[in-house]
Amino acid sequence: MSGHAVEELANRFIDILEKGIPGRDTLAGEAMFVEMLQIALWGNATDLSLLSKLSTSDIQKLQGAAAILSNRDKIVADDTVRVWNMLSSDQAGRVDIVLDNSGFEFFTDLVLAAYLLESKLATTIHFHVKDFPWFVSDVTAPDVGIVMSDLENASIFTDRTGLDPLCKVLKQYFDDGKFKIIGHWFWTTPVSFQEMPGLAPDLFETLQKSRLVIFKGDLNYRKLLADKTWRYTTPFQDALGTIGHDSGLSILALRTNKADVCVGLTSDEQVQKLDSVAPGSAWVKNGKYAVISYSSGS
Repeated sequence: MSGHAVEELANRFIDILEKGIPGRDTLAGEAMFVEMLQIALWGNATDLSLLSKLSTSDIQKLQGAAAILSNRDKIVADDTVRVWNMLSSDQAGRVDIVLDNSGFEFFTDLVLAAYLLESKLATTIHFHVKDFPWFVSDVTAPDVGIVMSDLENASIFTDRTGLDPLCKVLKQYFDDGKFKIIGHWFWTTPVSFQEMPGLAPDLFETLQKSRLVIFKGDLNYRKLLADKTWRYTTPFQDALGTIGHDSGLSILALRTNKADVCVGLTSDEQVQKLDSVAPGSAWVKNGKYAVISYSSGS
């Protein structure tokens, strides 16, 4: 994890808490939600598969707040407003996060989860981990303790201004049971998530009780869509099949584009415009573009 980026984000979050999180019925509240969601989205852009040739200073630039928040025009399908309207208008409930990478991305997931609780947009957060790494850096249960231990280590992160109070907040949530770590064998199977109702009905029924299930990262996105090369303009909820329309499963996918699968674009004209600036459909797979896609499950 980039020390600079972690310390910067911790300082930002604690500053928000000290000033007071804006109300759910305000434009400032919506702007705060947009910021927190994008931090969690772009945290995935710097996973291990993309970092092998980058220096520490390069990683710090990618993981800095300015870089993260300058990329909104790179979100090719953006349902942020729909998700905000749902969470801010309804009674708060449980939010589930199906995790992707450990390290910096998981840190941003923790910050997003803390924000959702502090802003009263959620009552509890369930983090879904894998039994073992399906890809190189997937979050497993032991990784949670490792990340928390690293965050508390002053020899790793020397600027403790925001990290000490943030670690206290995070630890309290784990102690109180508002943060829970959940594992299930289904996450490390080769099948599409559309097979969940039949193969893992216990997991499916549990997720149906959640107010919102957030799926992080490229692999989870591909498995949501059965890894098919849909037309880019296919509605996200249509492509979800058995876990889309009338499933009772409220899904939010936060994914930086690193493979051919992508849906939810508004028109063929949008696709053509993207192809003109990123020829060969590079915008689908170079990790520089992203989607924030929502399905209500109704």
